[in-house]
This record gives sequence, C-alpha cells and structure tokens, in this order.
Amino acid sequence: MDCLNCGAKLLGPHCSLCGQRHEPHPPTVGHLLGETFESITHADSRLWRTLATLLARPGRLTREWLAGRRADYLPPVRLYLVLSVVFFLTVAFSSGEAFRNERVNIEGDCTGLEYHGPFAPTVIPKMQEACLKLKREGFAGFQDAFFRNMPKAMFVLLPLVAAFMLLLYWRPRRFYVEHLLHLVHNQSAIYAAFIIEGALAFVLPEALEGPLSVALVAYLFWYCYRSMRVYYGQSRLVTFGKYAVIASIYMLLASILLFFTGIASVLEG
Repeated sequence: MDCLNCGAKLLGPHCSLCGQRHEPHPPTVGHLLGETFESITHADSRLWRTLATLLARPGRLTREWLAGRRADYLPPVRLYLVLSVVFFLTVAFSSGEAFRNERVNIEGDCTGLEYHGPFAPTVIPKMQEACLKLKREGFAGFQDAFFRNMPKAMFVLLPLVAAFMLLLYWRPRRFYVEHLLHLVHNQSAIYAAFIIEGALAFVLPEALEGPLSVALVAYLFWYCYRSMRVYYGQSRLVTFGKYAVIASIYMLLASILLFFTGIASVLEG
C-alpha cells in the first residue's frame, strides 16, 4: 500500500515519511469527534505540563529544551506568543474602563507646539494632530495604540538583553541562543504569573489585592534569580551579582522602549 498523502510505501498504519495515518475510507462523524478530542487533550496535556514546569521549577524548562527533551513541552516561541497575547489582552481589558472616558487638559493651542529636532517638518504636524485627538477623544485612542505596540517593543527587548548577557557569561562561553531562550522562558513565566494574579484578583476579596501584589513581586524576584542559578549553575554570590546587573539593564532598556513606544503611540493614535 502507498501513503495517500505523499505516495511512500507503507510499512505500518502510519507513513514513515510524512507520519500520516493510513485511512482509505471516508471518516465517520464519531471518528472526527474522537480525533478532535484526542488532539485537544494532547495539546492540553503539553500546555499544562509546560506551565507547571515553567512556574514551579525555574530554569528547568530551558535546560530540558536545550538538552533535546522537547516532546513533552510546547515550543518556547509558541508559549511566549500565547502568553503574551493573553497577558496584553488582560491588561487592556482591565485598564480599558479607567481611561475610556478620560479627557486630557492640555493648556494652550495645539498649533503652537514646537519641535526643533530631526525631521521637524514631518514630526510637528503629527504632534499637532495627536494633541488635538487627545483633547477631543481622551486617552482611549492612545491606550489602544500603546497596547498594540507594546508586544513589538517586548519582542525587541529580549534580544537586546540577551546580547548583554553574552558579556557576563563569557567563561565558559555560551551561545547567544541559550541566553535568548532563557529570557523567553523567564518572560513567559512573568506573563503567566500576572495572568494568574489578575484572575485571582478578580475572584478574591478586595482586601487581599495588596498582599497578592506583594506576593507576586516577591515571587518574580525569586523566580528570575532562581532560574539563573539553576540554568547557569554558578554560585549564589556570582548569580546574585549577575542577576542585579541584568535586572538593571532590563529595567533601563524597558524604560527606553516604553518611552519611545509611548511617543509612537501618541503620534499613531
């Protein structure tokens, strides 16, 4: 028998070349439902196993992935993208009402704004247009543009921080992709933790929101330190020193990117 998908000779129920199962007869409704259920439950098992390892065992998922033990886990970039989308949708939804009806009190005439930097003939009209839009519509347009641009800024941030990590981990020498993958997993854990915190804050009493936020910050500080300690395997003192440097670089670059993202969002909005 030949595979109906690629034409290769079949040695069993699955094609050894493309992996498709040999099913020459049209599927029944029950078969389609069973196949769908199997796909969903298999995907769910990988998702929950990945999240459990990611959140409960800092640094372990990166070690597993780079060691080639990948079948039980979601790919790092797919995991990052899924959690990123959920995180920014959650943040946009939770903060949407706060800014929806706000108005900006801008003193003076928007046509009097001045700018003497590069590309002034292009930037000034954009500034004036953004100023008028903020006065007219409030923060809603800016907020929508900001949350639309934030994932792009974060996607730039991680490769930049990974480049700085090359300077800190030069002996033994490590590949750039190791640092990038480690940061992708850490950032995914941060997104997941904030998503869980948001869900808990939605159902728990308001009096617990403060302690919950403190617990989240403490957990994330511990998590990032612990992930470095587990993955890179250096002493506590060395790990803490590098953790402090990397955290400072991360915050600095994040602040710069947030600043320019805000400017771009104002001009876009």
